[in-house]
Amino acid sequence: MTRSPPFAAVRRTLSAPWLVLTFAAIHLALAAAVAAPVRAAFRAAMGPYFHEAPTRLLAPLLELIGQQRAAAATLVSALIVAAAVAALTGPLLASAAIQRLHGPCKPGDTARAAVSHYPASLVIAIYGVLLRALLLLVAAAIGGVHPIAQLLLSIAALTYATTVVDLTRARVVLTGARGFHPRTFLRAARSVTRDARLWLGSTALSLFHTALMITTVLVALHGLGTSWSPWAARGLALVAMFVSLARIAVAVQHVSTHPDE
Repeated sequence: MTRSPPFAAVRRTLSAPWLVLTFAAIHLALAAAVAAPVRAAFRAAMGPYFHEAPTRLLAPLLELIGQQRAAAATLVSALIVAAAVAALTGPLLASAAIQRLHGPCKPGDTARAAVSHYPASLVIAIYGVLLRALLLLVAAAIGGVHPIAQLLLSIAALTYATTVVDLTRARVVLTGARGFHPRTFLRAARSVTRDARLWLGSTALSLFHTALMITTVLVALHGLGTSWSPWAARGLALVAMFVSLARIAVAVQHVSTHPDE
């Protein structure tokens, strides 16, 4: 019996524990690096009232944000930097993940794949942004008759574009397809349209990832000032990272079983 794409992808991801652990370490390191300037700015603003423990820090921070524009500007700047870092490192990590999820390989091979395919992976990300914008415009035009219809069409558009990006990158890394050529991207879009299992499998994991991220924010807000909240939020974020790897594994699984498509 053939496994459904999400379960096969999860199993493939579990078979690469060092990849998961490495990505978890990178995730935590980037989060700490982005948070460091914010912590320094708030330390300077709060002076002797600053406290290292997050259980005693969050409430004063929220109060300070409401009183000082500089504090709010620092937080917004940190969010912009985090988004920029994610946009620039995402294509690099995606190529490395694809290489390892395809099968066991040496760390040097994984790093080589990440570096050599980074420009193409970045261009594919730009193609993905353009496809998302186009599909969202179409969804807004078609679904304007009812908010629920527009919501469902928007979700379909975003998950479709994500699947196309993952599949294009997988073909570039694993089969040597031309990543810079739009035809490679369009060919992947056609494959996703024809293979409902591929699209639905990736969509299921994308929605699960989104639900986990929303839950992370809610847990952080609900447990504001408690000792368990920061650790629960970090744990949920790491699970979401694992799910994003499993989503990429769906595309890797498809390319592995359809190498000549």
